[in-house]
Amino acid sequence: MISPVIHRLQPELDRRQRAVIGHLEGPLLVIAGPGAGKTRTIVWRAVNLLLLGCIDADELVMCTFSKRAARELRQRFTAAAQAAGCAGDLSSVRVATVHGLCRRILSEHGASAGLKPDPALLSEREQLDLLSAHFHRVFGPDRDALYRHGWRTDEFALRQARRYFERIAEEAIDLDALTDAEDPFHAAIGRCCLRYEALLGQRGALDLSRLQVKADELLRDDGIARKVGAGVRHLMVDEYQDTGCVQERVLLRLAEAHGNPCAVGDDDQSIYRFRGASVRNLLEFPVRFPDATVRRLTVNYRSHSGIVRAFDRWMACADWTNSEPGGMPFRHHKTVKTHAAGHHSDYPSVLAVLGNGPPDEARLLADLLRLLKARGVITDYAQAALLLHSVKERACGHYLSAFAEADVPYHYAPADSRKLQPDFPAGLVAVTTIHQAKGLEWPVVAVGSLDGSGGGDEVGSDLDPYFPRPTFEPPERIVDFDRMRQHYVAFSRARNLLILTADAPPAAHFTAIWASLPRWPNLDAAAQDRLFRQRFTPGEPGNETSPADLVIPRVKRLILRPNGQRSMFAKPG
Repeated sequence: MISPVIHRLQPELDRRQRAVIGHLEGPLLVIAGPGAGKTRTIVWRAVNLLLLGCIDADELVMCTFSKRAARELRQRFTAAAQAAGCAGDLSSVRVATVHGLCRRILSEHGASAGLKPDPALLSEREQLDLLSAHFHRVFGPDRDALYRHGWRTDEFALRQARRYFERIAEEAIDLDALTDAEDPFHAAIGRCCLRYEALLGQRGALDLSRLQVKADELLRDDGIARKVGAGVRHLMVDEYQDTGCVQERVLLRLAEAHGNPCAVGDDDQSIYRFRGASVRNLLEFPVRFPDATVRRLTVNYRSHSGIVRAFDRWMACADWTNSEPGGMPFRHHKTVKTHAAGHHSDYPSVLAVLGNGPPDEARLLADLLRLLKARGVITDYAQAALLLHSVKERACGHYLSAFAEADVPYHYAPADSRKLQPDFPAGLVAVTTIHQAKGLEWPVVAVGSLDGSGGGDEVGSDLDPYFPRPTFEPPERIVDFDRMRQHYVAFSRARNLLILTADAPPAAHFTAIWASLPRWPNLDAAAQDRLFRQRFTPGEPGNETSPADLVIPRVKRLILRPNGQRSMFAKPG
């Protein structure tokens, strides 16, 4: 059931989106392809629940995985609810990151379990500073075992150990089992982690991974779980494929109180394995909730039809079957289609650039971007992005040099594992990683150096024997799966033009998307003319463009509740 108000305000919602918006009770899984308007759909589903009187505003929790995404979700919800005339205090709808949810749980209920209610949260830099200041205390007794493993400098040991400590927490690894390991290195890491956690306890501090662990521990208490969930009627979680083991346990525990969890995500865009994310959480949602309704949003409102066909063909070329008897496939089968009413001019929307070595590849790309700007196809270099597996000097230096020589201004955004989406200023080509680009979009996207998978999950592979859950995907197929998903995310960021670049003929696994592409600069005159007659609209990185969004005004200022006015979860009694 959908409110007539929404039908009036959003007449161009497609039938799949309406089916999600009209779902009022029970578990719901939404498989949402790139550019399918999932954020819009979540927003209008929340508004529909309010308009139909299914919930009060303070009974809704909406959760996502970055501060930027949470801020955008809050703004779009508030604007839509105001446009629909929703009554009540809209600011009482709780929109947060997973870490934000965990912090509030700890703040409101930690004291009853003897925990400090407001621990200091350490950033990555603060973690490293703390470990450096107490290096001998944390690592000294096991230094020899670490150095025999190849950690031959203190700086390298600090950075590697932080990665191991985070993964131990995110995967809920039993430290007793780790310290009892036969492998000397694993036992040493376990002991170092115990000393690190003792140091955090003495300082009344937590890192973000252990914040989640503490919330999970609190929710194991049935009484606390009932208090936390008492004021929640609906829980909507965006980017569910990015959840890890502990995060899923927290969210599932919250869902027990009301039975109305909504998981939204795309298994094809699961690219954060190295941070503990597991695609199995999305794939196994119907196992967790056998009565769940499954909906698919597979109409792309973002990209040119040629780009959609290319990245859809890319994902379909892999074998996602599970050879285990009765085993579920490693991917939800889907075919992404282009919005039928979209206007797609006949021009080469996917191009290949093949250089004779890295400098030549970078020069050809820089020349193409300069021409697109000079011929008016783009009006601002910020309409273009170069996506790479890494933005370390050895991976992107030749591109930056070529851009400088061609007078193509760029913004170089070094990767940060916690700052998932940097800001990209006007006037500059964005040079960033595939991981940082997830959830964003540009008219022109170049995906550089098609030469591999971009590395693996070394820490996860090493600690895998100690994970509480058995490996979901066959270890020998993980590299292939991750390569497919990472490039799928990269390819689907493009709205109008996708450029694939390589400094040598790509490996065979790229044949499905590379083989039939027209090559720059060897386009025939007619194809070049069609390309350079295009005029790509600027848009704003990260905003999906769809007619159904256009009636929602931007909210520049939000009125938030004063701190302490009401518990985040429990309703007043």
